[in-house]
Amino acid sequence: MPREPFLNPYTFVPAFPRDGLPEAFADAAPAGHDRLHPDRWTGAIAVKLTVRTPLLLLDTPRASVADRGIEGHLTYPLLTRDGQPHLPATSVKGMLRSAYEAVTGSRFGVFTGHDAPLGWRRIADDARIIDKDNGMFPIRVASVDEDADEIEVDLYEVARLPAYDVPPVTYPSGEQPRHGEPVRARLVRPSMRNPRGNQFRGPWTVTEVIPLGEGSLAPAGPGERVATGIACVTGRNAIGKTHERLFFSTERPRRVTLHGQCKRWRDLMQSYRDQHEDEVPQRKDGKRPDEWRADAIGEVELSPHIHDDERARLTRGTLCWAKKEQGDIVGLYPVMIPRDVGGVPSDMLPDSLHPASAFDELSPADRVFGWVAPEGAGTRPSAYRGRLRIRNVACQPGTTVTEFEGDGLPLSILGQPKPAQGRFYLADSPDKPDVPLRDGMPKGEIFQGRERGLRGRKFYWHHRAVADDKTYWKLPKGPEDPTQRPVNDKGFREYRRPREAAGGNSPVPLLSQDGRAFRTTSDQRDNQNRSVQGWVDRGSQFTFTVEVRDLDGTELGALLWLLTLPEERFHRVGLGKPLGFGSVRLDLDPSGTSLHRGDVWQAHYRTLAGNLPAPNPADWDELRAAFEETSRAVPELRKAQEAFLEAAAGLADLPVHYPRTRPKKLRPGGPTPPDPRGLSYEWFSQNERMRGGEIVRGHGRSLPAPGEAGDNPLDTYDA
Repeated sequence: MPREPFLNPYTFVPAFPRDGLPEAFADAAPAGHDRLHPDRWTGAIAVKLTVRTPLLLLDTPRASVADRGIEGHLTYPLLTRDGQPHLPATSVKGMLRSAYEAVTGSRFGVFTGHDAPLGWRRIADDARIIDKDNGMFPIRVASVDEDADEIEVDLYEVARLPAYDVPPVTYPSGEQPRHGEPVRARLVRPSMRNPRGNQFRGPWTVTEVIPLGEGSLAPAGPGERVATGIACVTGRNAIGKTHERLFFSTERPRRVTLHGQCKRWRDLMQSYRDQHEDEVPQRKDGKRPDEWRADAIGEVELSPHIHDDERARLTRGTLCWAKKEQGDIVGLYPVMIPRDVGGVPSDMLPDSLHPASAFDELSPADRVFGWVAPEGAGTRPSAYRGRLRIRNVACQPGTTVTEFEGDGLPLSILGQPKPAQGRFYLADSPDKPDVPLRDGMPKGEIFQGRERGLRGRKFYWHHRAVADDKTYWKLPKGPEDPTQRPVNDKGFREYRRPREAAGGNSPVPLLSQDGRAFRTTSDQRDNQNRSVQGWVDRGSQFTFTVEVRDLDGTELGALLWLLTLPEERFHRVGLGKPLGFGSVRLDLDPSGTSLHRGDVWQAHYRTLAGNLPAPNPADWDELRAAFEETSRAVPELRKAQEAFLEAAAGLADLPVHYPRTRPKKLRPGGPTPPDPRGLSYEWFSQNERMRGGEIVRGHGRSLPAPGEAGDNPLDTYDA
């Protein structure tokens, strides 16, 4: 198949450690608000904002449940004031602050909710027993000391216990063994063939079982074992699962003492709960937790440890799995192919980038836009009022909006942040956030490397290929799904959610008659997406004023640099940025801009002589140029600014969309349309595809750095 490259909607502007930055960018206490300093700048900057791609300004308090929606689908009207589209000053300020933090290498203004270890799913190959020192081994917990974080475990062998879609092995009464029941069992190793046709002995498999102490089994015959064991039952928690497991031992199990596993187990259980919080109902009908097991999620059940508090606890008698590497047990897990937990994001962010905890640690963005001490910092003073305000945001004549009747336009599902996709979010080290993890790195190494870093600040690409295409932003009339045909060979309408797949979520989708698109039926409106009743059209304009007080030359120069980006570079504001909405062009309006140094203001106030001297635009050019020269002499700041400008420009020859796979029966020769079933996880599963214990060539891709995305883009995989 020919390549089908694409651009992921988001990228990262690297955030380097701040140690060793020049004085102008270093941490420092801010200037006081008591007076204007002679060498600092105060005044107002007039700015014109031009909408380049439709702008979503939604009135969220007035959201209503769509008439045709299900599961509480919400539709949002356009945010207006006095009949005109309203762009909140807070949105403008937030847009500028995020950009200002990035290009000045400032601290993160907010970095909360990142204290839990990253959760991720291990691959099927990790469930194998490679040899006696490596692989996943069955254990039973013998004792737990939470205070000392010490656990004793007994190591067992494992046999398959036929349970589903094969003739099950049952007690003589016809009942199947329940979890944790001690049994006597007859075991054999059936003859099997590998894909090459070579014959080999399979795993031990139970052929006969009785409850322990209720009768006896005949002695073992040739190639058989008769052993005492414990049934480990986790339910039909995987597609195609046919067997449960029997933990057995023909002699006294070996006992091992482990340290540090109690907390790790709790973190792992929390990761499971967080991952499945929308799937576990909060029962108020008096049903027992073990009755939840009957609730199917798709074609599989939830594993008991996800919804059963007792099964989630690590106590004496718990049956679980131990992963061994080079003979050492490195973790305990509730199932054979489990989730795992890795590093903590807050630990991966250098201390110099964490929100300032004291008044004298403020970075440039904190000193300009304001600062509030993190919760629990206990410092005084605990806040600083910024020296920048956004005023007089006004919609200009000629602004137009597009309105959508009824329940509005159903937007595509917005992807949730996926820190567990370490290939996208993690860098090899905190000192080199601009360097992605190498392609093909084994999944275990991604999360278990000694020192991983974060890629930086998330920014969204300008959708350059379709920004100026009127047809792309206009929905055609007629019965055909407007998302399933490319527009002017520039890509599909990624912003609209495809209609429902004909045939539902079948693994084999129904395709159009020509085999180039998915066959769809009616609009999808559920709790995964939202609808909008209007947007601000391309070409519309707003104006606003940036009032600044007592900024030094570097602080003002950085702001002027952001307000006068090179041509065809765009900021992003509003909602729906991953879908292409909200690219805006900012331009400084010299006629409404007046900036003066503090000594000029002092002279003015001393004499009250009337008007201030006329502003000198050459001063602004000098400040902007001085900032650029000073910052770009610092390699870390230069790299951050280049990445920011790359994202602000976009790429003309790549479509922008979330990763997706290409159905097998889709007719070759054309691009892959959006899948109405969603299933973006399929791309990430394919990205981890293994063969012979290694990542398949061309897979295991990390998210390219902004400057490399055009030369080494991601590819659409075959489903």
